[in-house]
Amino acid sequence: TGPAQSGILTDREVVSLFLHFTVNPKPRVEFIDRPRCCLRGKECSISRFQQVESRWGYSGTSDRIRFSVNKRIFVVGFGLYGSIHGPTDYQVNIQV
Repeated sequence: TGPAQSGILTDREVVSLFLHFTVNPKPRVEFIDRPRCCLRGKECSISRFQQVESRWGYSGTSDRIRFSVNKRIFVVGFGLYGSIHGPTDYQVNIQV
């Protein structure tokens, strides 16, 4: 999901990456396959909800996730979730 289905990669690039991640020996890819130097170490995912069993209701207030750390970290991504009823426009403010 994500880049493979977004149209950002050509069909040839998607197939090349799929084969790289699923077969052995790994075929050569056009992309750098070494981890970036600053992204070494333990990776952690933080989720607001551990489990969602039904719809989440919007009460009109802002949603926030705030956390603090006791050592240097790198934030490498975040996700925003929207309507289950089809495309919708949202206005968001992300602060890191």
